[in-house]
Amino acid sequence: MIAHSPPVDLLTEEFPIRLTTGRRLDSCNTGVQSGGFPSPLRQGEILDLCPEDARALGVEPDELVRISSRRGEIMAPVRLDTRLKPGLAFMTFPFPDEVDVNVLTIEATCPVAGTAEYQAAAIRVEKLPVEV
Repeated sequence: MIAHSPPVDLLTEEFPIRLTTGRRLDSCNTGVQSGGFPSPLRQGEILDLCPEDARALGVEPDELVRISSRRGEIMAPVRLDTRLKPGLAFMTFPFPDEVDVNVLTIEATCPVAGTAEYQAAAIRVEKLPVEV
């Protein structure tokens, strides 16, 4: 029997949200097959947040935010997703020329399977200052 191990990148007060990465319907095969073609589904890279987290951060849909991890930071607009639980965020990784989400991810691997733990990064989401 194999015991469950939590993600290596622990949540803290500084990095309180768990970012998971994956694919959306419009990014088949990491975008290699679909990236060079226009799609009515393609919206550009976004950070999906649950409405409760967005409200607590004071951010609105389509607002550009700073997303930071212990490894780096990027900026992306917010989209609300009622399917996400508070404390969980989602982004895709197939379009690094648009938003390089992998700047945030961790290089830890599972000691049993040897697979990367890139889908469990601790992040902070920050509202950007209003320019005057």
